[in-house]
Amino acid sequence: MKILVTGCNGFVGRHAVAAFRTAGHDVCGGDVAGTPPPDLPYLPFDATSPDSIRAALETFSPDAILHLGGIAFVPVAWEHPQMVFEVNTVGPLNVLDAVRTLRPATRVLLVTSAEVYGSAPAAGAAFTEDSPLAPDNIYGVTKAAADTAARFYAARHGLPLLVARPANHIGPGQSPRFVSSAFARQLADIAAGRAPAEMRVGNLDSRRNFTDVRDVVRAYLLLLERGTPGAAYNIASPASVSIRDLLDALCDISGVRPSLAVDPALWRPTDAHPAYSTDRLRADTGWTPQIPLRQTLTDLYRSIAEA
Repeated sequence: MKILVTGCNGFVGRHAVAAFRTAGHDVCGGDVAGTPPPDLPYLPFDATSPDSIRAALETFSPDAILHLGGIAFVPVAWEHPQMVFEVNTVGPLNVLDAVRTLRPATRVLLVTSAEVYGSAPAAGAAFTEDSPLAPDNIYGVTKAAADTAARFYAARHGLPLLVARPANHIGPGQSPRFVSSAFARQLADIAAGRAPAEMRVGNLDSRRNFTDVRDVVRAYLLLLERGTPGAAYNIASPASVSIRDLLDALCDISGVRPSLAVDPALWRPTDAHPAYSTDRLRADTGWTPQIPLRQTLTDLYRSIAEA
């Protein structure tokens, strides 16, 4: 397939471009900012601009689209809700409308988030794709709106649209605004003598579900190749881990054991993200996560320490 990756210059986008190329697909990309991967056919792409979307579709004539373009950092939504709605909700609607009018046979995978379910535990063992959407932060609301719109477009217009709902994903190249990369950056600075052997941390007892970004983009590719139009798919690891265990593993990998100081500005009440069923994804594509968390953290730390 010829696959257009929007948000191709971002953390996930760069991994997706590499994985899709390795699998033998013809890849092109677009993004609102940043430097594209080498030798990638590329256009500036802004999902909030219908003209920008039309230009990409008319120039590249893609068989499939992975729409990653969006704001991924949850705290930004609390600070700038109107902007995040424009990018995360209106942007996907613009993409869907352009596909409907220009290239209705194009397969589209819209990436939303497991945040659409909210953070309360599911009534059963894990959230399935049929669980109610009950987001409890503004970011999750923007993603739930886009998620619902995509599935409506698929049903209403008969378009081959799919939705991916990934939980937290980490790996080499992630912004230091996120916890694993922030820890790795601080430990690398301590190991290199650029910082004192003390880390300021928040609440380390909260638990999160972390999946390697390379496993996540492999799921995206399988969904573009084999997924059922109109369906939504969870992407997650089978178990959660505490932030303390995450930090302990990175300390082992770095060979650094700094003292820890709790920073009240970073502290949040202890919580745990719910579990997510990936039975549908496994049944339709055969996907299971393959990269152990320890390997993910090792690759993440080395990418930062050796940069």
